[in-house]
Amino acid sequence: MSDMNNLSIVVFCIDYRFWPKALPLLKEKYGDFDLIEMAGASKNLIAPLEVEDKKTLLENIKISIELHKPNRIILTNHLDCGAYGGSQKFNSKEIEIEFHKNELREAKKIVQKEFPGMIVETEFISKDALGEIVLL
Repeated sequence: MSDMNNLSIVVFCIDYRFWPKALPLLKEKYGDFDLIEMAGASKNLIAPLEVEDKKTLLENIKISIELHKPNRIILTNHLDCGAYGGSQKFNSKEIEIEFHKNELREAKKIVQKEFPGMIVETEFISKDALGEIVLL
C-alpha cells in the first residue's frame, strides 16, 4: 500500500483517447491516486447535464477522503471534450485551452469550498505538436 499522506484523487473524463497516456503522466507527477471517472470530468461541478451529476461527483470525492485520507484533489479537463462540444466549438486551440483553464479555476473554487483543507490542483490534458499527450 502507498504512503497515504501522498495519496491524491484524480477527477478524469472517460475519453479513451486521453486516459491511457494521461493517467501514467499524472501518476508520475502526483503518485498514487483514487480515480473518479465521469464524462466531462470537472464540467460536472460547473455545468452538469443533470443536478445529480454534481452530487454524485462530490459524493465520490467525499467517500475517497473518508476511506483513503488523500491530501490532494486533481481536477482535469482535456482537449476536444465531447461534453463541451469538442474542439470545433472553439476558434483556435489557444482559445479552447484558455476556456478549459477558466472552467478548471471555477471547479477548483467549488471543490475548495466543499472540502476546505484539501489541496486542489488542476491539469489540462492536451496534445503537443507531435500528437503526444501532455499536461498543461
